[in-house]
Amino acid sequence: MSMVPPEVTAFVVAASRLSERTLDAIRQATATAVASGAYDPLAAPRLSAAEFSALRKQVRDAFAPRAEELRAGRPGGLRSAIALASQTAQAIWKRDRLTADQYASFTGTFAARGVPLPPGAPGSGVS
Repeated sequence: MSMVPPEVTAFVVAASRLSERTLDAIRQATATAVASGAYDPLAAPRLSAAEFSALRKQVRDAFAPRAEELRAGRPGGLRSAIALASQTAQAIWKRDRLTADQYASFTGTFAARGVPLPPGAPGSGVS
């Protein structure tokens, strides 16, 4: 049994099913947000080594069947999809450590494209 919470697993599965075009739009929106200072990848909540390893395996396994497709698109498409899904999954997993604005910055690009996301944890300021 995986230590990855079910809501994180559900997000990873949904993210891995997005079209190449949608993943590219998320990549572009995130790059714009980083450039404007609205998204700080360093603010992603940290996981323990065991948690990170379990998440990394789950994300890579989810995107593996699409590796050729995503590599054939824009350069870095597979790497970007894995990185953005991983950062967002970390935010979902440890959302109780984030403010509502931080949570929205990590999840907003996926939510805007129809990926269902859990609300924040009680007492986190994320609702």
